[in-house]
Amino acid sequence: MKVTQIIGKKVLDGKVNEIGKIQDIDIDLKEEKINSITINTNEISLRKVTFDITTDVISEIGDYVLLNVPKSEIIPDTKKSEEVSDVEIVNPKELED
Repeated sequence: MKVTQIIGKKVLDGKVNEIGKIQDIDIDLKEEKINSITINTNEISLRKVTFDITTDVISEIGDYVLLNVPKSEIIPDTKKSEEVSDVEIVNPKELED
């Protein structure tokens, strides 16, 4: 399977709950192996939340990427999480003047 076929696939945990989508894959070309896979949770928040998983938690790749662990066992990668700084909260009544 090509990397382009995996990026963007929906990821389901061991309890078949949707976690997010495959965002990136870290490959070690010298060792010819996948180091980690980054999942974007697609949650609407001021912080972009991602998870890094290793291939040992993947049970199957087909239409979806199925994991063999529940979401609670996957820890968000706080180093990769990005805070959105361009957000400004505006009161709509202030715009009327």
